[in-house]
Parts: sequence; structure tokens; C-alpha cells
Amino acid sequence: MPGFWENDALVEPVTTARAPGKGFWENDPVVDQPASGGFDAGEYARFKANRPAGGSKGFNSAEYEEFKARTGERKGRQPNPFDQFDDAPAGARGSKPNPFDQFDLPAASAPAKAMSALAPFFDKGLSTRNSAGQWTPEARARLTREGINPLDINTKAEKGLLATYQAQNGQQTGDEAAAIGRGLINGVPVVGPALLGGTNRAAAFIRAVQNGTSYTDELKNVEDFNTRTAAANPGSTTTGELAGGVLGTAPAVMAAPAAFGAGAGSLALRSGLSAATSGVLGGADAAIRSGGDLEQTGEGAALGGGLGLIAPGAGQALGSAIKGVAGLAAKVNPNVPGVGNRAARALMDDMRNSGGAEPVRARLDELGPEAMLLDASPSFEGRAQSLAVRPETREAITAPLTERAQGANRRLTTDVDTHLGPNMDPAVFHAELDRAYDEAVPQLYQRALSRPVTVDTSDLLATVGRMGEQEKGGAQSALQRAWGLLHTEGDVPGVGSARVPDRRPEALHNAKEALDAQIAAVRNQQGSAARSELRALTTVRSELNAALEAQVPGYADANRMAQSFFQQREAFDRGQTLLNGGREAMRPAEVAETTAALSPEAQQAQRLGLRTEVDRLTGTQLNDRLALRKALLGEGDYNRSRMGTVFGEEPTAGLASAVDREAAFDASHQRIVNNSMTELRRQAADAVGVRDLSPNSGPSGLAVAGGLGGAAGIAGALGLKGLKLGADVLGRSADLTRNKEAARILTLKAGPERDALIETLTARLTATDHGAIPANKMENFVRQVLQSQNDRSERNLPSPVLGQ
Repeated sequence: MPGFWENDALVEPVTTARAPGKGFWENDPVVDQPASGGFDAGEYARFKANRPAGGSKGFNSAEYEEFKARTGERKGRQPNPFDQFDDAPAGARGSKPNPFDQFDLPAASAPAKAMSALAPFFDKGLSTRNSAGQWTPEARARLTREGINPLDINTKAEKGLLATYQAQNGQQTGDEAAAIGRGLINGVPVVGPALLGGTNRAAAFIRAVQNGTSYTDELKNVEDFNTRTAAANPGSTTTGELAGGVLGTAPAVMAAPAAFGAGAGSLALRSGLSAATSGVLGGADAAIRSGGDLEQTGEGAALGGGLGLIAPGAGQALGSAIKGVAGLAAKVNPNVPGVGNRAARALMDDMRNSGGAEPVRARLDELGPEAMLLDASPSFEGRAQSLAVRPETREAITAPLTERAQGANRRLTTDVDTHLGPNMDPAVFHAELDRAYDEAVPQLYQRALSRPVTVDTSDLLATVGRMGEQEKGGAQSALQRAWGLLHTEGDVPGVGSARVPDRRPEALHNAKEALDAQIAAVRNQQGSAARSELRALTTVRSELNAALEAQVPGYADANRMAQSFFQQREAFDRGQTLLNGGREAMRPAEVAETTAALSPEAQQAQRLGLRTEVDRLTGTQLNDRLALRKALLGEGDYNRSRMGTVFGEEPTAGLASAVDREAAFDASHQRIVNNSMTELRRQAADAVGVRDLSPNSGPSGLAVAGGLGGAAGIAGALGLKGLKLGADVLGRSADLTRNKEAARILTLKAGPERDALIETLTARLTATDHGAIPANKMENFVRQVLQSQNDRSERNLPSPVLGQ
């Protein structure tokens, strides 16, 4: 095809018709021409006159297609192809203007040059900045070659360039959320690439099905999209990968904390274990990500081991810094009254170990006004034990405890009287009951029995005769004796003196009392014969009493009065046995049923009987609080339940609280004062030991110093000894002050001073612990970040660290 001006012909290959007076390519979308409308006929004539002889045949169609392709690729970076017809360099002497120069594209702007320089990074999804937001050396070099100062392009401008470039080239990229999501998956050590690959393949499959496209093409599109997203959002990608690394290693850290340097032990031990584990993890992760490249695997293992080595120390240092800030914040709180910072810190540790202020307050309230802070928890008691063996604080700890122990009997006796009422001696109770009986009952019987009535006992005698024909042995003999009691000598007409039924009320009443004596005697016997005899006598006695009550006016009232006194006596005696153990002891349900059936007077008698037993146990077991508690409350809940039935739940709870309180006080006294936990106290004393004033360096140390440094060496050694001695003197004084303050606080009883102290300790503890919680979390986070990133950390570390 001929060129555009070859043979002085008008342009033939232009497909779009030229409007009259318009340029040749006015409607051609490739040419970004000026507002003049294109290359018109007059301009063509001038170009033709100035075309050099023997020059190019013109701008042919092949050159035009190449121009279009290159212009579409570089977007304004190519020179005007018509410049080949210039007869001399532009601006040279004698040069004639090329009429096609009006089609020269404007000079590329700084953003366009920057976009051109960064195009290779944009195409391949490579990072242009490190984690600190600074340009990478490669990106900096390309910008500089284009005459662009890298400092003139901030991250926001770079994102704009990337968006423009991708829009011009039909590329898409994800936002920061997509970058974080990709980083979360890819950041998981070892399995992250597999997880990301699986996610990519799933997305490609879905897109291929939805769009009816090739799975291979869609997979490439998804992978390219991920690569561009990571490059466009380096900060978000790093954030996601850090989070993915921490979350990915969290289950392993929880399963084996010691292997990751999170367990107990020295920092050196934890750092060594962390380095070994992180080295293995880093090598495995690098092997997966590099496709098994041995060199990169070794580098990953080395970098992982190095980061693992410093991880425990770095985490601990950052955590300590946060705790230190929290500690400074705690110091601005009101000072603990009467306590310096060193003693306050020790007491805060005890408060923390006790579960905080609420459990401490609850325990002190439970023990009452005599409770001391050392009674509140094992932690406070342990500190008191340690101070009790120190000469300077022994008396301050033991004297208050000894004084409190001396008042135990008085306190417990008062509490028993308060909750259960005053005690009554059994002999006094029986004497008063007998006196009341004698004053009320006999006269009632006398009044009833003196009435002129006779008692018909024929039904009773028939019962005795019928039973006598059936019973044998002791029961038959008992019935014969009963028969005799129911008869008397009398005159029978036509017969003379004979045994006749006794119908006199008073005589029958005496017969009933004789039967009561026989019944009491038989009750103490064992065996079936005794039971038969008891049953026979009881039956006769019951029918005789019924006959008297039915036929003798006032006899039933006397019986009820007498029975009331008998019931009170029985209730009192039973109350004295309610705390007994063994198989014969009454069960709580039985006590409840029996008590409910008693009259109010009998219930009171039962309470008095049980109260005398409590007094007996208190008197015999008072010096052994644990034995007293066991005797009163029992090992299970039987005694507690039986006492609750008799005295009521509230008085019983009050007594139990008093017994528990004295048992706790006695236990504290035994463990602290009586040296029942010698080894524990020795260990605790070591923890609060004060510094020794004796210098460590003896004559041998001075001799070595003199041998090595002469007089100057000896002088230096003596100077160091003097400095150490001075430090020990100051430290010893501080230690003694701390111990004395703590001893005084630990033995404080209820009152405003102790309340204020607990409030202030709580405020300082809260301020400190609020810093300790994020400090511990930050320590774990830093350790896991360093252990999980491994080879991925290369792009986030300064080049000198990596030896680059």
C-alpha cells in the first residue's frame, strides 16, 4: 500500500471520510490532535514543499499501524512520528518548521512520568514501599531516572497513579479490606499458601461457572487480582499477615506454651526453646513458599530462629514497659495511710493473690470485728508467718494474736448465750420441774379421786382374763399380778370374805401407778418374753386409765396436767442426747417429726436440754476449737440440722459462725505463733530477707585486687566495698521499714484505718492491673508476631538488618 503522500496523492488508506476543510484523521480515535481539526490541505501543501529531496517516501500504512499500537501502549510517551521529515533538529540554524509539529503530543507531566516509571511494579503487583512507607531502592531508582523526586509523591498520590494505570490498562484491584483478608490467609505459617491457593481456586471455579469462561483464565485473573491488591495496599497486607500469623500459631502456643517460650523458666531457657521452635517453623514455612528451595529454606530457618530467639525478650521488655507505665499511674493515687510504697506493693501483691478486695472484705466481715487482715487469705497469713520469724517484727505479729487467743473463751461463751439463750443446769431443771409438778398435779388427782363414785372394771377384767388364757410365762405372771391389783377383799353375801373387783377410784389409781412401775422395770429387759410381758402390762394399764378418765370426773384433767410434766422431762432428757452419734442417734427427720408433736412447754424443755449439752461440750472442748466444731456441728449436716430444728436456723447459723470464727482464729494462732509450719515460714522469710551489712570481698579479694592493680587496685576494691556497704545500709533500712509497716497493717482489726487502707490498696491495685492485662496481651502478641512471620518479615525489616 502506498504511503500517505507518496506520488503526491491524497491519503488513500484513511477509512473515515474527510469532511471538507478538516484534517485527515479528525475522527480517528488513535490520534490525540489539537483543536485545529487535524492535518488540512494547506498544511499538506507546505509540508510537500519543504519535504527533503530523496527523503522518506512518506508515512506509510505500516508505520501508521505501528504508531497506533505504540501510542495505545505508552499513552503519550512516544514522539510524533512525523518528526522523521524534519530537515534539521528543531531549533537549529536554517531549520524549517515541520507543519506536522502541531501534532506533537504535550510533554509528559510529572505524574505521567511517575506512572511510566512505576508501570513495571504496577504490572507485576510488586511492592514499591517497605512497611515503614519508604520507597524501595528499585522504585526510587526508576523515579530518579525519570527526573522525579520520590519525596514529591506520597502514598496517596501513588494510589491515585495506580488507580489511573489500572483503569487505562483494564486492571482491577481490591481495597484495604480485601488486602487484609488476603493477608490473614496467607499469613498463617506453613499452610498459608495452601489456604490462599485453595481460596483462589474456589473463586476461579465460581467465576468460570458464572461467566462461562475458562477456569485457567479465571484462576490467572484471580491470582493477578490478589497480587495487585497486595501491591496496592502494602500496609493492609502486612496487617493481615501479622494477624494471620498470630491467629495461626495461637493453637500451637496454647497446646505447648513452653515450646514457644511462653512457659515458666528463665528468659535464657525460654529464648532457647523459642528459637528452636521458630527455626523449625520458619524453615518449614520458607520451604512451602519457595517450592522447596534449599537456600531459601535455610534462610527462613535462620531468620525464624533469630526472631524466635529475641521474641520472649522483646515481648517481656514491652510488657514490662507497659506495666511500668501502669505502676507510675498507680503511684499518683492517694498514698496508703501509714504505709510506704515498698510495703504497699507487697500488700497489693497479697491483695491480688487473694482475689481482690471483695473476697478480702467478705472474709473479714464473716469473721467479725476481731478479725485481722492476716486472717483474710492464705497470702496475707503467709506474709505474717514470714514476719513472725524476723526479730524486728516478731512481737508486732505474735502479741496481737496471743491477746486475741486469750479472749476466745469469753467470746465464744457470749456468742452461745446470745444465739441459744442462757444455760440451765440439769439438776436445777429437774428440781424446778418436780416442784412445779408437786404444786399442781397431786391436788388435781386428790380432788378427782375423792369424789363418791365407783368404777366399773368388768370390761377390763374380761380383757385380763382373756389375755391370761392365751399368754404363758412372764406375760401370764404379769397378768396375774395385774388381776390381783384390780381386786380387793370384800364380803360376798352367802359366801363371806372373798376377792372382789376393786371399784374405788383411789385404789384403782394406785393400781395404775403400780403397773407403771412394772412397765418401767420390764422396759429395761431384752428378748421376746420381755416384749410380750410389756405388751400385756401396757394394755391393762391403758384400759384402766381409760376407765378412770371415763368414770371419774376431773381425772382426765389431772392426767393431762401430769402428762405435760412427764413430756417436759422426757423432752429435756432427749435434748441432751440429740448431738450423740452412732446407730441409735435420732435422724434429723425423726427429730423434726417428734418436735412438731410436742407442746410449746415440751419444746422449750427440749431446747434447754440441748442447750445444757452445748454448754457441756463447750466446757470440755473449748481449748480445742476443731474438736469443738466437730462435736457441735458434726462432720456432716446431722447435728447442724438437728440444732436448726430445735433452736431455729438463724440462731444455729450464728452459733456455727462463732465456732468457725474461733476455729479460724485458733488456726492462725497455731500456724503463726506456735510454729506449726516451720518450713513454710523459713521459705517465706527468705523472700523478705534484708540485706547483710558484711562486705562480700574479704582479704583474699583485696589481695587479688592488689596483685592485679597494685595500690590502685586495692583502693578500687575498697571503694567498691564502701559503695556496696553504703547501698546495703540504705537497703537494710528500707527493708526494716517495709517489714514493720506490713506487720502493723496485717494485725489491724476492724475500724476506719483498715477500711481506708483496703480502699486505697484496691485503687492502686486496679490502676496497676489495668496496665498489666494489656501488658500481658501485648507481650504474647509481640512474641507470636516475631515467631510467626519468619521469611515474610524480610520486606518489613531495614536492609542493614538483613545484610543487604
